Amino acid sequence: MDDDEQRKADYELTRTPGDRRLYTLDGIGTLRLNGAAARTATAESVSGRWRIASRGFWRRLIQATDEAGVLVGEFEQRRGMRRGGALRWGDRTFTLRPASAWRERYALTDGDRELAILDGKGWGRRPVRVIIDQAALDEPGLILFATFVVHGLATDAISAAGAASTATMGSC
Repeated sequence: MDDDEQRKADYELTRTPGDRRLYTLDGIGTLRLNGAAARTATAESVSGRWRIASRGFWRRLIQATDEAGVLVGEFEQRRGMRRGGALRWGDRTFTLRPASAWRERYALTDGDRELAILDGKGWGRRPVRVIIDQAALDEPGLILFATFVVHGLATDAISAAGAASTATMGSC
């Protein structure tokens, strides 16, 4: 096993039995979905609690605020692109970029350094798989926020694919 493999840890966001709105990323924290469309969530870890909410209709903007209501995180999808964008957490800016042409897989990067790979599948019992560089574990809020963002991107992509399929079938 090389040094890169030793520095990475594999996690899955998993729905908590008996609570369809609570998801756990073992050892990192939880995401509790709020609202009917699950466009907001409460993220919680040992280091804090954040409210995450999607904003806007045509443009993908997701924001995280701490318990005092201070904006601590923000994701803005790239203009003209369906996938990826800038993700800010605290005073740092990261990039969430596609890591696969075929799946809803994203890399969370800090410059040239890959901090995490997030594989979104839509809501279910295991909606997001996360492979994290151990150094990124120091910021559980960042990981929970990125997980929520990737889930939203994956859900949007699945919905768009379904709508395109329906439109194509309807025109036959």
